Amino acid sequence: MDKRKEEIIKVALNRFCHYGFSKTTMNEVAEDLHITKANLYYYYQDKTALIIDVIRYVGEELQASEQKYIDNYSHDFLGTLFGVLEMRSQFFSKYYVLYINENLEWMRSNAIKELLEEFHNKELTKLKNFFSYAASCGDVRIDDIDAAALGYLEVNKALGIMYNVEDIISGLPNKANVDKVLESQKRVAKLIFEDKIITK
Repeated sequence: MDKRKEEIIKVALNRFCHYGFSKTTMNEVAEDLHITKANLYYYYQDKTALIIDVIRYVGEELQASEQKYIDNYSHDFLGTLFGVLEMRSQFFSKYYVLYINENLEWMRSNAIKELLEEFHNKELTKLKNFFSYAASCGDVRIDDIDAAALGYLEVNKALGIMYNVEDIISGLPNKANVDKVLESQKRVAKLIFEDKIITK
């Protein structure tokens, strides 16, 4: 990524995290960068394009951290799932103001739909690879890797939506919901996989 674009993204992210997407203007981002609005528009033709790059930036940060954690797998299947869930929970707590702004108009753009689909596919692939590896090591018994990965991913996303839908609609943050999501996700992971763990 272009260094100037990365600088813009970091400055915009800081403002978005504090004020949210809707209350941040391109003028304010330009002022924070000490550049003209015209200079900012040279890199980003509108706020939606900037928001998409900010979401891509934080999403890739999370995915890279999770993959690094999984790469250090030490044959504790549930412990690894819990560790990834805790990492994701810390991430959502850090960027909570971004998360609850999902009801905005820009969410309808094709570009954001494509980005979210890309993230979904990457996350699904990461889970499939992890489940396959853990199964090949003899740590867990999973008969259908594809179905297990997709089902696990869908349940986790549904739990996130269930607890945070009120915040998303109202736009009022309640970070306690992040902890509730984590507790539920851990409970479900244990329910799904505990009897599939192979004790050596």
